[in-house]
Amino acid sequence: MAITKIWSIKSRLDTSLNYISNPEKTSVKPDIDAGEGVIKYITNKDKTEQCKYVSAFRCSEKAPFKDMVETQKRFGRGRRRNEVVAYHIVQSFKAFEATPELAHKCGKELVERLFADKYECVLATHLDHSHLHNHIIINATSFLDGSKYLNNYKDYFIDIRKTSDEICRENCLSVIENPKRRGMHYAEWKALKEGRPTIRGQVREEIDQMILSSYTMKEFWKIFEERGYRIHRQGENIKYTSFIPACGKKPMRFYNLGKGYTLEDIKERITTQRNGIRAASPSEIKRQREYKFSGSYGNMKPIKLKGFKALYFHYLYFLKIIRKKQTPQRVSFFMRDELIKLDRYQKQFKFLFKNNIETGFELSDYQKAKEGEINALVEERNRLYASRTEENETEIKEKAEKINEKLIKLRVDVRMCKAIFKDSYRISEKYSSANALKEQAEKEMKENEYKRRGR
Repeated sequence: MAITKIWSIKSRLDTSLNYISNPEKTSVKPDIDAGEGVIKYITNKDKTEQCKYVSAFRCSEKAPFKDMVETQKRFGRGRRRNEVVAYHIVQSFKAFEATPELAHKCGKELVERLFADKYECVLATHLDHSHLHNHIIINATSFLDGSKYLNNYKDYFIDIRKTSDEICRENCLSVIENPKRRGMHYAEWKALKEGRPTIRGQVREEIDQMILSSYTMKEFWKIFEERGYRIHRQGENIKYTSFIPACGKKPMRFYNLGKGYTLEDIKERITTQRNGIRAASPSEIKRQREYKFSGSYGNMKPIKLKGFKALYFHYLYFLKIIRKKQTPQRVSFFMRDELIKLDRYQKQFKFLFKNNIETGFELSDYQKAKEGEINALVEERNRLYASRTEENETEIKEKAEKINEKLIKLRVDVRMCKAIFKDSYRISEKYSSANALKEQAEKEMKENEYKRRGR
């Protein structure tokens, strides 16, 4: 079963080539744990070198970057900003299904059938995971006539994926005949992996609550609108009903929320619930994360927080309480859009704590200092570029790279300062409003409890 992916490379082609050719990922390391194995290994002349699964097509295996750049220069390519200079294909096999030799052979056949007659390519089989996978770098400029390889729907779905599947069948490897799974955005996947809230996660939880409060679909749609959700497209001629969530701006389709959240699933869950059967909702079935602390707390003294640090600390604590559903429902409803930004606020708090910034003046001074460093480094880099010659080009490039690394970190700090200035005002207002709502809700609960007891 080979899964193929492709994306473009617009800069640092050398970095991509170095990554896929990494010996730690492409070499078979001999097993020398057992005593007999050690003797056989050191006495076997055929095993004195590791087997490296890297192949080059129409270019040198030792210097593919140089050959590809020369081809681009010869035809006047690679000069424009954001121009696609190469393509990166990954061909991944099912775990433990293919041997390194077979995986590399399949990669070779794919390159030879589709690209090797016109484009320079480098193929590397990575062996550092249970699922072996091929990385293929293709020069976007043809060495024959300078024409560009254009990745479009036909190239991927008809040429690359179809050819890869044919090669798998020929080599008795499994093939996904009708792929149905929809890819997940990387940011959403990362957030779910780290246990952070996402817009889709928030929507799923709210739909679960709506289902619990609904006896019929008519009641469900009524609660749906009361909670601030808007139907975007619906009707007999519309294949998929879409809506705009209260905590988002873009339309969503019910089926994209996952199993248990299509309109048919929601109807079935409401009917099941009406019949007295309570089943756990899909969003409730989650693996509990466990945390362990090792070591001693020692003589830890409490730290008094002020200004920005105090504001962020209290706000983050408040959001954590809301996530645990320990606040009145109206507070959770009011703050649901802020829960998505929890990770951002945590990073801002760490930044303030690390740099001991408490006031707006201190934050402004810090930002100005970093901007001054950026200006100085940019001037230094410009002087380097002005003094560049053919003899010292490599040296100048190395120095400029070091300056660029410093600039990246400094610009991240400046962006963080600007974000804190912008977010802190909203945090302060939201925190005050949410606290007022919380106090009002708690007061009403006490009054209702008092009335109930007085009856």
